[in-house]
Amino acid sequence: MKILVPTDFSENANNALEFAKKIAKHKNASITLLYAFYAVYDFASQATEIIGQIEMEAKRELKKATEKGQAEGLRFDYKIIQGTVSTAVTSIALREDYNLIVMGTQGASGIKKALIGSNTGHVIKESKIPVLAVPFNSDWGKENKISVALELEKEDEKYFKKLFSLTEELKLPYEFFHIKTDDNFEKEIEFKGLEVFLREEYPNKDISFTVVYAKEVNKGIQQYLDQNPGAMLVMFSKNKTFFEYIFNKSTSLEMAFHTHVPLLVVK
Repeated sequence: MKILVPTDFSENANNALEFAKKIAKHKNASITLLYAFYAVYDFASQATEIIGQIEMEAKRELKKATEKGQAEGLRFDYKIIQGTVSTAVTSIALREDYNLIVMGTQGASGIKKALIGSNTGHVIKESKIPVLAVPFNSDWGKENKISVALELEKEDEKYFKKLFSLTEELKLPYEFFHIKTDDNFEKEIEFKGLEVFLREEYPNKDISFTVVYAKEVNKGIQQYLDQNPGAMLVMFSKNKTFFEYIFNKSTSLEMAFHTHVPLLVVK
């Protein structure tokens, strides 16, 4: 397994790196630290000097972090790329067959602010591989369950297989939840059928199911997270469906997730 960790050397990014290290130890995975920068300068003559200085300082910090990781028994390397963060991260992750991107979110207001116009938000939307977004105040070890928000719209087993593959070594129970905003017989049947299927196909997994009643999906998720502060939230990203609805610009501005739970987006 290969994990890509973008960094700007901030405390926020360093916190995400600690999450990546814990996962790497469980999964016997390698970690690549990525520093991407976009140099802005007034005259072409400044380019070489500015770029050289940026790369020199970045290399010093990356080398320090790499040596620390290797001293902890992990397989570590690093890359320096010129370009925007989101483009560099998503293109390298896909081209070089990484299995997971781990990024810190910005600020202290949780998922809402972090996913509006941030590098993390752009990576989540553009990435072809799973992304773990780690809020600033998250501490590894506080999670007591993996909470999976279900859309119940043509669920595909491949997402569940990838979820279990990424998280099984964490040894946490799984809780699948659905936000019910109205009476929908077809979704009720699908929810019950999915429960039976997963219990039969994965008998060794600690699995539970729950329904949250709310007038709006985003408020239902907020309600669930308020009641389950130790959750790691998981969402399945499928083209132009529930995930895009939740995180499109207009909806995100109305969300009030006062939470600091990690968010794993399974692609």
